Amino acid sequence: MKKQIIAFFALLSSMATVGMSAPANAQSVPVVRQNSIGPSVLFGNGQSAIGIDSKFSLSDNISLRPFVYFPNNGTDFGTALTYDIALRNNDSSLLITPFVGGSVDVNTGGNSVTTVSLVGGADLDLSESIRLKGSIIVPLSNDRGQGTGIAVGAGFRF
Repeated sequence: MKKQIIAFFALLSSMATVGMSAPANAQSVPVVRQNSIGPSVLFGNGQSAIGIDSKFSLSDNISLRPFVYFPNNGTDFGTALTYDIALRNNDSSLLITPFVGGSVDVNTGGNSVTTVSLVGGADLDLSESIRLKGSIIVPLSNDRGQGTGIAVGAGFRF
């Protein structure tokens, strides 16, 4: 548990460092609501799972991120609530959006397991219609065999 909390705070400090070392012409500004949905891969606990990951903006800096994955031991579904920090160029094109928050995950396998986790990562807009996403999921408890996971994916913006 201590290692997971330390890893999460290391992620937060890395995100803060990236935000502070952004180019001088980059600035943090409110974003227009940006939603996306697309395929994703989750790595963790010695296995990988494919799934669907999405983002729905609730306000300029708050997003709901529902997901569903299909690992070997059932179906994982849940959502994360995140605080987003949008970084833009002077021409208003969005470069990267780091985020941090918490998630609830339910696994419907043989022993239904609910996990509360800390989550952090970043969205990278490649174009007006394509977004890449990467995140790390750190469970607050590992007594049910849930370990730290890494999710990567792409999304179609709408």
